[in-house]
Parts: sequence; C-alpha cells; structure tokens
Amino acid sequence: MFERVSILIPYKPDNGIRDRNFQWVKAFYETMFPEAEICVGISDEEPFNRAQAINLAAKQATRDIFIIVDGDIFCDPHVMKEAVEQAVNAPWVIPFRKIVRIGEESSRNLLNEPPTWPVEVADVDIIHTSEFTYLGGLNIISRDHFMEVGGFDERFSGWGGEDDAFSCAVNTLCGRYKRLEHTIYHLWHPPVGYENNPNGERNLALRQLYYEANNDKGKMKRVLSQAKSVFRQPEKKKGGKGKQKEPIYIAAAANDDYAEPLAVMLRSLLKNKKSGSPVSVVIIDSEISEKKKSLIMKVAEKYKANVDFQQIDPVVYSEFATFAYLTKETYYRLSIPDLVDETVDKVLYLDCDVVVKKDITELWNTDIRDYCLGAVEDHWVKQSRNADLFMPETAKYFNAGVLLINLKKWREHGVKEKVIEFIRTHPDRIKYCDQDALNAVLYKQWLPLDPKWNFQTYHLYDPVAVRKPAIIHYTGENKPWNADHPLKKDYRKYRKGIFQS
Repeated sequence: MFERVSILIPYKPDNGIRDRNFQWVKAFYETMFPEAEICVGISDEEPFNRAQAINLAAKQATRDIFIIVDGDIFCDPHVMKEAVEQAVNAPWVIPFRKIVRIGEESSRNLLNEPPTWPVEVADVDIIHTSEFTYLGGLNIISRDHFMEVGGFDERFSGWGGEDDAFSCAVNTLCGRYKRLEHTIYHLWHPPVGYENNPNGERNLALRQLYYEANNDKGKMKRVLSQAKSVFRQPEKKKGGKGKQKEPIYIAAAANDDYAEPLAVMLRSLLKNKKSGSPVSVVIIDSEISEKKKSLIMKVAEKYKANVDFQQIDPVVYSEFATFAYLTKETYYRLSIPDLVDETVDKVLYLDCDVVVKKDITELWNTDIRDYCLGAVEDHWVKQSRNADLFMPETAKYFNAGVLLINLKKWREHGVKEKVIEFIRTHPDRIKYCDQDALNAVLYKQWLPLDPKWNFQTYHLYDPVAVRKPAIIHYTGENKPWNADHPLKKDYRKYRKGIFQS
C-alpha cells in the first residue's frame, strides 16, 4: 500500500529543538513505513513559509498519494494506514479529531529513544477539534487533487491561514474532506503564537478571499489564478499560440487612511483597462488594517489582478520632514526598485489620490528606454523651485504622483541613494518632500508625458489645459473624500462600484 505514498514534510532548520523533533519524526516514518517515499521541503524564507515548503516537498514526490505532515507530528501507524485506504475514495482525508500535545519533559524523553509504537507519555494537553478547526498538521490527499488546486498558496507568509485556504480550494474543486475519529501526537517546542507573525493581518485578508469563494467553483478558480506556487505556470493564449502578454506593473504606497482611496484608484484603473495584459500590483503597506487589505484584494480579485503587499523599514525615512497633507508614505516610492523582482524593468507608480479614466496600456507602452522616468510637469510649481534645487532656470519640474519608472536605469544610476543624499544634505531646501529631491537629481533624465496622464487640480483653472484627462490627480489639500472638489463625481463614480453608496 505505501509503495504508492509520498510523505511530505515541510521544514525549516533552527539548530535547536525543532531540528531534533524533525529528525525523530522523519525516523519514525522511515521505521514505520519503510516502503513510503519521504520528501522534505525546506523553505529558507524569513519568516518560515510553510506553504512553500510543502510545495517544494511535493515537487520531489513521485508517488500517487501524498501524506502532508508537519515535522513535529506523528500518529498510530494503523491510523495512517486507514487514512490512506480512505483516500482512495474520499477527495482528501483528515485522520484525527483529537490532538495530544506532549509536554516538554515527556517530549525530550521520547527524543532520546529510537522511534517506536506505542509511545508512553505522562504530561499532555489534549485538544478536541471541531468539524471546522485544525485542518492542517496531517492530511492525506491524492496527487491529482493536490495538483488540481496548484498546491498551497505561497502568498501566505509566516504561519496561519494556508491550511484554511487549501481546505476551501480542495473542498470546492475536488470535494469535501473526510475526517476520521482518531488521535495525533504533537512534540513539544516553544509556542509561537499566530499574533507574532509579522504577516498575520495580510494572511487573514488573503484567507478571507478563499472563504468568500468557498463552494463557488468559478470564483475559486479566479482566486487560484492569482495564487503563488511553484506549480503555477504562465497561462497560454487560447489555441496555444503566441506568448503571454507582458504584465503591467503598478506600484503604490498607502497607510490606513489612504487605503480606501487606493481601492478606488485600483478599481478605476482595472475597470478601464481594455488590453489583455495582466496587471500586477505592489502596495507598500504602512500599517493598513486587515479589513481594508481585504477590501483592496477583493477589488483586485474581481478584475483578476495580482496584489502583493510589501512592507519596508520606516526608519529609513523617519528623519525626513513632512508638510501639511504630505505624509511620510510619500517617501516610500523611493524603495520601489527594492521590492520588485530584478527581472522587471519598468513600473508605473501612482499616488492613491488619482482616478484612472482611460486604458492605462497606452501610458505603459511609452518608450522610456533612454530616461530614468516619464512624468508630467507640475502645473502649480512649474519652475518656481529651480533655484532652491540647484536646477537650471529653463529646466522643468515634474509632479511625482504619476511616474513611469525605468527600473533598470534607476538601479544603474543609484537614484534612490542620490535622492536620499540630497535630502540629507539640503534639508532646508526641501518643500515638497521627495518630489523636490527627485527633480533635483533627475532634471536631465526624465521624459515629459502628455498632461492628460496627470491632470492636476490646478489644470482646472488653466483655459488652455487638456479637458479630457486620462488620469485625474486630486492634488492639494482638498480631496474628493474630504471636500467639495470640482471633480468629485469621478471619484464617487468608482467608489460606488465598491461600496454601493
């Protein structure tokens, strides 16, 4: 029977008790099931990416049935045999109802002895699971069903949520699990609470997408189309001809107060994109709440866009001054090249206080090979900052709310480092945060774009300004969500598509 079985063990070395647990558990399964294939998946990510580790183990596997088991869990060999038998007919199997958590002393005593069965333990903590709790730790599933959902979603970073998501996906696409009324044993290690996961809120927001797609095959397939996994392959065009279109890479930065405008901006962009190019969004997350992250991800999921929340060390920019409505997050766009894969050569940065009214593909296709970025002249500042910023009198000053960034040149020229150095060297000359410093450093290296791609509030008072903007930028202190802005109706139009009010 176990000639058909691969035992997948996710693992991250710690040079401590977890290593000892893993070695004992691995030896336990090798002893009890010598004919089974043992596959260990090691994730080096920090924090530990358990989903990735499971997938890496599965990638090594050559058998038809997968037993997915954590490196600190074991059970009665007869229970495992029954679970494998059940997996032949059930979509997948959870073989336990009760968890026996072995105390520290008993656990250490076990580790000092060769693996055997039965085991004798004195100090334990017994957990009785419900139908919908403790879905991970030990599962049995066929290779076909595992691959049907693409394995585990590696966007779950750290711990928590990945088992719930996997459960929703398999239950929806393959059929509901069968739970057996048995017991598993958990070796002791220092507890690591879910609340200590630095990516906990992000995981919860992602898990919510799976919950909302549960039992809806179409919706679940859309959620899975955005999953990250070693088993995910680029989608081919219909008919199998031609290569996949280049993604449009979008970047933004927001705190919790600007998360709702960010959701509106993304909806406007995605709703009006007509090309077949996929959209991938990197959001620099400055303490966005779980609730608002979920809102943003729902918008992206509706339009099949991929969203990746990234965090940076705010200390990098903590010494820099902010002014009025310009918050510390305005500096975070300087870190975009550090957060996007090095294979990506271009990204479109957008402030949260914009609404996109036209297909963004036209702007994305602008040739900026010879420039560090493309931007639109600031209609309010114009050339008034040139002297303060050591710029020639004739040089134009751009608005940094819409930037088409050439990441390759940005990295080659060390733009981030030069901008930071300018701010530190000339703090008394900075009025508009990093926008000033970007202009000072790049005044010879940017391509002026059509003003329609950054129609600023002050364009309204220019009789010769463009009247059909492709992107409305609500510059200034008065925003459509806090004041009676002349172009408020455009913002409310896209907001209504999210909130229905």
